[in-house]
Amino acid sequence: MVVAALITLLGVVAFGDDGDAGGPADRPATSSTTTSSVPTTSTAPPTTVPKVEVPDLAGLELAAAKGALADRGLKATVRYRATDRSPAGTVISQSRTSGAGVPRGSRITLVVAKAPPPPTTAPPTTTPPPPTTAPERDCDPSYPDVCLDPDAADYDCAGGSGNGPEYVDGPVRVRPPDPFDLDREGDGWGCESG
Repeated sequence: MVVAALITLLGVVAFGDDGDAGGPADRPATSSTTTSSVPTTSTAPPTTVPKVEVPDLAGLELAAAKGALADRGLKATVRYRATDRSPAGTVISQSRTSGAGVPRGSRITLVVAKAPPPPTTAPPTTTPPPPTTAPERDCDPSYPDVCLDPDAADYDCAGGSGNGPEYVDGPVRVRPPDPFDLDREGDGWGCESG
């Protein structure tokens, strides 16, 4: 009985677990390494820029309108228009309609009312006219080196990307409040590249 058990044990060792004759050296080598190709996907960053809503600024005082834009991360460009239909210093209109979505940091042009010049009365015909001298020009004091009409709808730098309707050659010295927004850098000079 001991001999039979030994023979059985030797037979298991000789033939292996699966019944094949020979040992591991007689078996063909197989690779246990499996390669799998996992497709790589790259996720592109979203191309949409978050937008903010333009507030309704008509009728607001200029400081309040600028504050409302700043609260949303927007910037104001100010233009003045003489009118007697709105109080001076209040917003008449804006370049983007209220409710429109624009990227943060966008500029919104505000048209602000200013008082119209007082009406001029003609001198009586019996009084001789004053001696003729160079006519006094009505120039915006923000631009001391050039005469820009304060009643013009807008001035832009000649040769720049602005759409006028009036243009000025630079460089020009600029003092606050810079109603035509010629000094965008805030360094006291406008249209430097013009």
